[in-house]
Amino acid sequence: MSNLAEPKLERAFRGHRGSITGLAFHPDEQQVVSSSQDGCIFVWHFKPQLRPNRFVGHKGEVHDISMNSTGQCIASASADQTVRLWTNSAQGDSRVMKVHTAPVRSVCFSPDDALLLTASDDKTIKLWSTASLKFQASLLGHTHWVYSAAFSKRAELAASGGEDRIVRVWDLETKTIIVSFSDFELPVSKVRFHPDGSCVAASGHDGCIKLWDLRSRKLLQHYDAHVGHISGLDFHPSGEQLVSCADDETLKIWDLRGGRMLYKASGHQRSQTVCVFSPSGRSLATGGRDNLVLAWECGLGSAVLPQASSAEPLPAQQPAVGQQRARATGGVSIVGGAKKPGSVVQRSASSEVQTSANGKNGYPPSPAAVQRQASLPKTAATGSGDMGLPAPLMETLTTMQSQLELMARTVQLLDHRLALTEEQVVGMRTELLRQQPQQPQLPREAHAPQQENLHQLPRSSSQEARLQQQLHQATIQEKEIQQELQQLRRML
Repeated sequence: MSNLAEPKLERAFRGHRGSITGLAFHPDEQQVVSSSQDGCIFVWHFKPQLRPNRFVGHKGEVHDISMNSTGQCIASASADQTVRLWTNSAQGDSRVMKVHTAPVRSVCFSPDDALLLTASDDKTIKLWSTASLKFQASLLGHTHWVYSAAFSKRAELAASGGEDRIVRVWDLETKTIIVSFSDFELPVSKVRFHPDGSCVAASGHDGCIKLWDLRSRKLLQHYDAHVGHISGLDFHPSGEQLVSCADDETLKIWDLRGGRMLYKASGHQRSQTVCVFSPSGRSLATGGRDNLVLAWECGLGSAVLPQASSAEPLPAQQPAVGQQRARATGGVSIVGGAKKPGSVVQRSASSEVQTSANGKNGYPPSPAAVQRQASLPKTAATGSGDMGLPAPLMETLTTMQSQLELMARTVQLLDHRLALTEEQVVGMRTELLRQQPQQPQLPREAHAPQQENLHQLPRSSSQEARLQQQLHQATIQEKEIQQELQQLRRML
């Protein structure tokens, strides 16, 4: 059994007026920064006598934030299609970067702070210089909105995932895809590199977490982690634990060596949206739809995991220690010296994870174990399959999935049509501007020598009228396509 300490809720920060979307610790762990759907960024101080700093400047929701290695600069990604670089001071001065043509979903500093990685609904990932704020390169390959992107330890690789349900790993030197993982059946919400860079983890809207070995390029572990969309995912700095949160209003910490859930906590009044470990691993911050930022003490930084002789999970029928503890304490945990109802921390010895490791060294597993796991049927690997659902429900779900895929393809076709129409409109406007200076100018004092030009005038005027009519029709068509796109995106 692990000797890791249970997460204890230490502080609660209140100030946002919208759901929390991003969190980042200061390197010295004296501050935590949060972003929200209210378009604001707060810098919270762990010293109670200091007031938080509030940064305002974005014209839309802030989707993600990142802090550089010195803690002096904060990057924020917004729905207003910009990224802002904020000075971490009371004044909160910022520089604006117009980086994409659609909402920016993700932003990340490279470990050396030289580059900035952004991902957007315009289906692209882009690299930027933090010193000059100049564009460096685009990573093209996704066919739909990109929700998350991250650097590897040495910034040699980048990982990304989004609506197209594919996790892609990029070589940043050649700007090409080196491997793609298409194991998800629903969109990918978060991607993260292991601290040593040996594997990549991703979470999905289906409540699953998957880890792949970048050397063997095979699936290492699959966790049926949550019920619903997973919105937060982060590795512990030691690389031996993983934290996740989802729409099921739970926060879970996973032991990657043993392939099991260590702790389950719930402190927010509504579902949790983001979770992140501190640089030392001794603290944890979470944000939720209740507009709160919670700081937890978890003590993982000084914990030592025992060497397990086998990575197989404990029997599922064994009662969870955390469940026994929750019943014994009446579902109440000690928070800041007082009991706080509704803030429950559970420690589980039962398995919620399907692991492909079966060796003596725990995590990561051997390639042979991965191959054995890959050869299993899907229903056997996950422990639950389609057989548990009624046939009419399965048929309805299959029909809905096919309809969603059809709508997604329709959106792509309309995007293509809109691009062609915009090119046509630009071409027509250019032609009109080019022809206008060529129209004959008749002098007042001499009419006779201009008879030939007078015969050409009606033809030029009629040609211009036709071009203007075509331009008008193309503009109307462009507006109709844009309206159809907006309707389909709302439905998706």
